[in-house]
Amino acid sequence: MLASFQQVARFCFAGVLVLGVDFTLIWLFKQMMPQLLAVSLAYPIAVAVHFYLNKRWVFGNQAPTSAGQIIRYAAAVCICWAATVLVVGSALRWLTGNVFLAKLIAIPPTTGLSFVLMRRFVFRLPADQSASEETE
Repeated sequence: MLASFQQVARFCFAGVLVLGVDFTLIWLFKQMMPQLLAVSLAYPIAVAVHFYLNKRWVFGNQAPTSAGQIIRYAAAVCICWAATVLVVGSALRWLTGNVFLAKLIAIPPTTGLSFVLMRRFVFRLPADQSASEETE
């Protein structure tokens, strides 16, 4: 089953929203503590928001959260991180010396990879639920 435009748009919007949450929290926290501590505290909150938005809003998975789902999510995040490092490293070697441009180059492929992993691996619907949605 192909992803709907609405699902892809929600996924992208959720990513931008989580970036905003992360940066806002960093800004707030750095008013009270060292910068690296602020980043360290903001990150798990942003990750939790990312998980929840994708699970419930983007992919419509209403099943209770399981340890297996959290492990799959962590694995997907690690895979996307490795892909980002690979693409950025390749871009720096063959396309540009600018790390920010290299990071921008990495965003489209890693966003696509993340979407597929979240949809097919992390937040997949049980077979009986997905079959009933296809017939509706």
